[in-house]
Order: sequence, then C-alpha cells, then structure tokens
Amino acid sequence: DQQTGTIYVVRSLSPEPDISQLDGQLFKIGVTTGSVKERISTAKDDPTFLMASVYPVRTFTLINADPKKVEKLIHRFFADGRLDIEILDRFGKAIHPREWFLIPLPLIEQAIKLLMDGSIVDYKYDSKIGEIVRI
Repeated sequence: DQQTGTIYVVRSLSPEPDISQLDGQLFKIGVTTGSVKERISTAKDDPTFLMASVYPVRTFTLINADPKKVEKLIHRFFADGRLDIEILDRFGKAIHPREWFLIPLPLIEQAIKLLMDGSIVDYKYDSKIGEIVRI
C-alpha cells in the first residue's frame, strides 16, 4: 500500500462579509500530493482559496488512489452544493473557484468515508433535503 495524496477540508478566514457570514457552512474540499501545510501556505494570494487565509479542518490520507480522480469524484458528488462565486485575482482577472461547497462538515466526512470504502457509487447527495441518500 502506498500513500498517493491527501484529501483536505479547509474553512476560509476571509474578512469579506459575503464569505465570513458563511463560516461553519462553507468548506473547500481539495486533494494534494504534497503536504497540506505547503498547499495552503499561499492561500491569501490564490483565488482558488478566495484570496484569503484558510484554516485546515480535516485531512484524510489517500492510499493507492488516483488523487485527480478522487478530487473530481468528490466535487461531482457535491456539485449541487457548490458555491457560485466570482473572485478577482491580484491582477484583477475574474476567477470562479469550483472547490467550495455549502455542505455541513459531517456530510463531507460521511462522503469521504463512503469514498474510502468504495461504496460512494451507491449514494448521492440530495441538496433538497441536505442529506446523502442511497440510490
């Protein structure tokens, strides 16, 4: 068995009212093949991180899994809960970050456990009721 990456969940420390009012409800879900600390170290200059520092909430070790496929799968799973936002990068270019979700942390943890045990294909996120349900 070999570690192939880390799934990380962070919350934004943005002072912007539209973002800070969502604290506790808004999380970024990402995957990195390096260290999470290194990945988030430049968050305040990165539109992917909403141009703000972040606080790591949870991490999960990936074993023998393709990090890009895992990230794509978890983002697709929670697509209906994705935050629709536009952020200007430091050059004034409009960016639409796609890794931020208005999903409660326990549901994110549940989905990642389902992903890790391979049963996520039997479930879907139902945004109307805010639950993960069996298909």
